[in-house]
Amino acid sequence: MIQSLTEKQIESLKADWAGQQVLSEKSPGVELKKSTGSRTWSADYVKGKGEGLIFLLHGKPGVGKTYTAECISAHIKRPLLNLTATDLGTEPLVIEKNLAKWFKLAASWNAVLLIDEADIYMEHRSVQDIARNSLVAGFLRALEYFKGVLFLTTNRVGHFDEAFISRINMTIYYGPFNEHQRRELWESYFKKLEKEREEKMRIHLNTRDYVEESEDLRKLEWNGREIKNAFQIAVSLAEAEGDKDDRGRVIIKPDHIKATVEMSKSFKEYLNDLYAKNEEDRAAIRGNRYDAFGKRPADETAYR
Repeated sequence: MIQSLTEKQIESLKADWAGQQVLSEKSPGVELKKSTGSRTWSADYVKGKGEGLIFLLHGKPGVGKTYTAECISAHIKRPLLNLTATDLGTEPLVIEKNLAKWFKLAASWNAVLLIDEADIYMEHRSVQDIARNSLVAGFLRALEYFKGVLFLTTNRVGHFDEAFISRINMTIYYGPFNEHQRRELWESYFKKLEKEREEKMRIHLNTRDYVEESEDLRKLEWNGREIKNAFQIAVSLAEAEGDKDDRGRVIIKPDHIKATVEMSKSFKEYLNDLYAKNEEDRAAIRGNRYDAFGKRPADETAYR
């Protein structure tokens, strides 16, 4: 869970970037807004450099990196430009051209920029790979002159070129969820469903008990995306089965979640047998990341 980015820092972020045009008049369906304020001060002696605010969010998949950027964008009431390799390309010249285009749009719209899975552009350079070196150099140069708020996310931070570290203003590590956080996430989905489908669906009391007490579920150590997908499947299974209470509401039972647990357990055991390592160990051996960072021994209960 994110802990380093406090409310005070978010409010400071809003103040730092006040005074710029929020959205271009050419932006469809958006009212042009302007605010007063001074331009962001830069410590760099070269004009135009170092005026951006760049965040690196790193950790295993499904722990809230992208969601953080989306929430901050909504919190400061700015549009979010979410870019991937499809938008930027993979050829050095194409990437520089596309970066310039998107950076310009982000500045014109006063948007928050998000580049998901940024490791493809930030991997270590090598003497033998000139194309890779050109790609990384171009990305480094673009970051230096970016003047907005940029979020970079990755689950392979171990492959980053060291030159990027000094270009990043704030680095935030997202560790694996603990049991308390997983239970909170499950409960948030339960409450969301009850609020939005109160007249049509009901969660059986034993379903909550299963989520809290199941040893198989606990050992899977699901991330946020896996929990969301499992609950979505459970709802679909309940609807297909069609068992209803006396008010005609579809009942979501423990077996609906248990079915997804069994499939996930089987698949993870298959991968662990295939590689003779669990996901955490595989990531560390490959140099992608270190999921055990700051992890308490009591949490280390995943299938091995």
